Amino acid sequence: MSGPRIVIFILLTAILPAAAAHAGDAGRETPFTSLGAGARSLGMGGGFTALTADASAIHYNPSGLAWLEYQEFSFMHSVIFEGTSYDYASWAYPIIENHGLGGGIMRLGTGDIIRRVDFADRGRFDYAYTQMLLAYGRNIGERMSAGLALKILHQSLDNKSDFGVGLDLGFSARLRDNLIVGAVVRDVVQPEFKLLDRSEKNPMAAVAGLCWKDLPLSEQIRLAFSLDLERLDGRDLKVRAGTEATLHDVLALRLGYDRDNLSLGTGVRYRRINIDYAYKLVDYVDGLHHISISFLIGPSTTERIRQRELAKLPPEPTEEEKRFAALMDMANRFFRRFQLDSAGVYFRQALDMQPDNEEIIGTLAAIEEAHRVQREQEEALRAARDDVSQTLRSFVAQAEQLLSQKMYRAALDLLSLIFDIDPTNLEANMLRSRILDFRDAELSEAMERARLAAEEARWFDAVEAYNRVLELDSDNQVALQAKRQILAAMDLPERLRLAIELFDRGELAEARARFEAILEVNPNESMAQEYLRRIREQRAAQPPATLEDLQKDRENWELYLEGLRHMRNKDYQKAIETWERVLQTYPNNVNTLNNIEQARLRLGTQNPGN
Repeated sequence: MSGPRIVIFILLTAILPAAAAHAGDAGRETPFTSLGAGARSLGMGGGFTALTADASAIHYNPSGLAWLEYQEFSFMHSVIFEGTSYDYASWAYPIIENHGLGGGIMRLGTGDIIRRVDFADRGRFDYAYTQMLLAYGRNIGERMSAGLALKILHQSLDNKSDFGVGLDLGFSARLRDNLIVGAVVRDVVQPEFKLLDRSEKNPMAAVAGLCWKDLPLSEQIRLAFSLDLERLDGRDLKVRAGTEATLHDVLALRLGYDRDNLSLGTGVRYRRINIDYAYKLVDYVDGLHHISISFLIGPSTTERIRQRELAKLPPEPTEEEKRFAALMDMANRFFRRFQLDSAGVYFRQALDMQPDNEEIIGTLAAIEEAHRVQREQEEALRAARDDVSQTLRSFVAQAEQLLSQKMYRAALDLLSLIFDIDPTNLEANMLRSRILDFRDAELSEAMERARLAAEEARWFDAVEAYNRVLELDSDNQVALQAKRQILAAMDLPERLRLAIELFDRGELAEARARFEAILEVNPNESMAQEYLRRIREQRAAQPPATLEDLQKDRENWELYLEGLRHMRNKDYQKAIETWERVLQTYPNNVNTLNNIEQARLRLGTQNPGN
């Protein structure tokens, strides 16, 4: 035994009896408060408020029911005096790991009491004091618990009897794993009895307790100490204290102090049976003998928790289940990677093992559906590629035609639609190089022709040549400035003559622009008004406008190209709306009309329900 442990043991065993000197008489109390419950606790002086965690908790402190480890039945018999006995039985059950329920009955009785009247024997009668208890305790957090005990008391004397109801409240807290404090208030609801003419209530009592348990004195010996301080209404303080030494968890030796009396006790444990004995020294009479027996029944709370956790675990799989799980794991792994063919192989093998597995059947159906959607998408993609290729070939062919008509800018505009889709298109790039070569050659020739015409004062020829230059290169600032200078130098009659020459030569778009410019200077110029009327009439009577006509009208040509872009992007409705704006100026243009018809056909295919 270590030095500090010897000191603690000697001090506690020496001090506990000395504390009794200040206890004094506590006054009136119930028999059960004095007698206690269970030979183990009585052997320790009844100081069990903090230590209780068994069936005796229904009496000492109902909060101890929250710490039950086993279901327990306990019985005690005590011989008090000749003809007087005290019996106690209790039951406690841990509902779950932090709840406990208990019940019990306690009876103190004396029989065959002689009834004497005027010193004559008039028969015999009995006296009995019985208490029935129903208690409940539960944890509050990890280290605290609370509980209550409902008591129904019955007292009988001869042919008189009465019932009373009481209530105890208890609390305990584990300061450390082996250091516990407890408190209980007995008879918060005070039982009241009336046997003769006067009623009496049981006094309320408050008890505070402290215990220090499971202290290893050696590898085979453990110690426990307990101390209770009790006060009844208007009475002196009571002290109950005790100590217990347990050897090999089999044999227990106990020493206790109960107010002015000492107590001794011992106990033996065999498997789940505990047999305890206590002897209490009482002045003026023979000592009191108490013997009790208790039984632990069923699995422990710890075992119940473990079994509950084990019940949550899945059973060990069979070899067939392991193979099925492996197949499903591989199948799902490929499925998550969208490797549907490999996933399908493993899913089918798993389905052979479980033909009715709805999950696998549904997954295989989803894979087949994914294959079908994938095939449709691939077909749609091929169709889209074919459609784009056809569109590009069409644009190249139109650009070739425009090149043959020397409509270079229009041809380049069409090629730009190709480069929006495929900048590296070889055929379009080669054609673009040819167009630029032809355009640059004709541009140089037109500039030279315009220069010579201007030097020779052939203003109409010069303006016509500069117009061609600007038609080929709209940003040519040299041609634009020279044309402006020539037109500025020309007076109004000369401008009118130029516009009429353009009209006579059939260049109606340019002529219209000249007549409109003259009207901006002189809105009343009747000749210009007349020629504009003729231009409108001729346009109405002329055959349908060609692409060349559109190309010369820059605004409508841009609208025409915009429609082609919408058509290429499969925005058929916008393409139709754009080309209809072109028809407002050129109502008979065959190319625009054909494009609108094609767009409407594709729009109908795209929305078959409309």
